Amino acid sequence: MTTHDATGKALTVLGPIDPNDLGMTITHEHLLIELGAAYVPPVNEEGERQAEEPLALDNLGWVSVNWASSKDNLVYQDVETAKREVAHYKNAGGQSLVDATTVGIERDPEALAEISRASDVNIIMGAGFYVGPSHPKDFSDRSVDSVTEEIIRDVQVGVGDTGIRCGIIGEIGCSWPWTDDEKKSVTAAVAGQRATGAPLLIPPGRDQKAPAEIVNLIDREGGDLSRTIMSHVDIRIHEREILRELATTGIYIEFDTFGLNTPFQPHALELFMPSDSQRITKVKWLIEDGHLERIVLAHDICTKHRQRTYGGHGLDYIPANVTNWMKIQGITQAQINTMLIENPRRVLTFA
Repeated sequence: MTTHDATGKALTVLGPIDPNDLGMTITHEHLLIELGAAYVPPVNEEGERQAEEPLALDNLGWVSVNWASSKDNLVYQDVETAKREVAHYKNAGGQSLVDATTVGIERDPEALAEISRASDVNIIMGAGFYVGPSHPKDFSDRSVDSVTEEIIRDVQVGVGDTGIRCGIIGEIGCSWPWTDDEKKSVTAAVAGQRATGAPLLIPPGRDQKAPAEIVNLIDREGGDLSRTIMSHVDIRIHEREILRELATTGIYIEFDTFGLNTPFQPHALELFMPSDSQRITKVKWLIEDGHLERIVLAHDICTKHRQRTYGGHGLDYIPANVTNWMKIQGITQAQINTMLIENPRRVLTFA
C-alpha cells in the first residue's frame, strides 16, 4: 500500500479532509444518475404506455410501485435539482455523503464538485464499475490489471483529466448469479483497495448467499474487510443468524434503502421488500448481538420518484424521520450517532 496525501484523511471531490469534519454521513446515494441498466420491461400494454411517460403527479402512484419500469424515473442529471435535494439534507444536519455512482451509470465528477461547493456538503465519489449490463463494451476483453490501474488512477490522480479524485471504490455492482466479468470487477476493486488504502463498497446480488461469496473473494484476494461496506443488506438478508454471521466477518453492514417502501423487488418479484420498520428491527438485531460499530445507513436514492422535487422522501428522510422512529423503538441517540457519525468516519478514512 502506497502512502500518499489521503492517508489518514477522507477524500472528497474537493480534496482530502480531516475525517472528524465529516460529521453526519450517509454512505450510499446517487445525486445524478442514468440507471437504464436497471430497466424492467412492463408486463402489459398499460404498463408499456406508462413506461414512456414523464414522471408527474398523476402517475406517481404507478411509478412508486413500478419504479424500475418508468424510463424517465431512472434518469436525473439536472445539477440545480441535485443542489436543492442536497440542501434538504444539509438543513436536517447532514454534513457528508457518499455518491456511489460508478462507471456505467454516468458518474459526473465536475458536477459533484459543483454541488459540493454550492451546498457546503462533503461528497465522496466512487471508483470502479457497476453491474454487468452497464459495463463498457470492451470490459470482457480487459485484464484485471487494466481495470485495477483505472481504479487506482481515479483515486490517486483523478477521473479523466478533471483532477477530481474518488474517495471510495464502489459501488461495485454484482448480480445473482454472479457473472465472470463482475467477479473480475470485484477482484480489481480489491486490488485497488490494497494499492490505495481506499474504502470499498460492494452491493451483493439478490440472494442471501451472495454476501458470503463476496466476502470470501475479498478475503482470498487480500482485501481489508474492516474497511469494506456491504450494501443492500436490508433487502438481501432476512434471517437473523445469517445477518449475525456476516457481521462477525468485520465487514460494515449497510442498511441503505430506507424510504423505498414497495411490496416486492421489481427485478426479482419472488423477493419481498422490507418496510422501514423491518429495517429498524434488523438494525436492532445487530445492536443486540454486539455489532453496533459495524452499521452504516443510507437511502440509495437512484430514481426521481424518491427525490423531494418529485414528491418523494428525499435525502433528509433518515435524519428527519428514521432516527425518530429508531428512538421510539429503543435505539439511543448515542447509538444513532455511532451509525451516522462514528462508523462512517472510521470506514471512510484512508488506511
